[in-house]
Amino acid sequence: MIIYNTTFSVPTELQNKFLDFIRNEYIPLSTQNHVMKEPRLTRVFSKDDNGDASYALEFKSDTIEALEEWNKTVGRKLYFLITTRFGQNIQGFATLLQPIDL
Repeated sequence: MIIYNTTFSVPTELQNKFLDFIRNEYIPLSTQNHVMKEPRLTRVFSKDDNGDASYALEFKSDTIEALEEWNKTVGRKLYFLITTRFGQNIQGFATLLQPIDL
């Protein structure tokens, strides 16, 4: 199991529009082919957020190979969708994580 996490920095004035977009468009498009599963959205707290809010959106995927294929097709479309909607106002970076048994 692989966790795909994207952390977004969102200006205060765009938070409500961004959250509506993530809930109503981004997540449904991300999960429609069933490669990305179990979406989870969390707020990231930081001392130096400069007034912006940060949100982490994570999905689970069965394999890195499936995730890479998803990223070439669906992920690319989502990137263009978010930049079309918000321009350069929303910044994000992705991290791949692998759970380790304790």
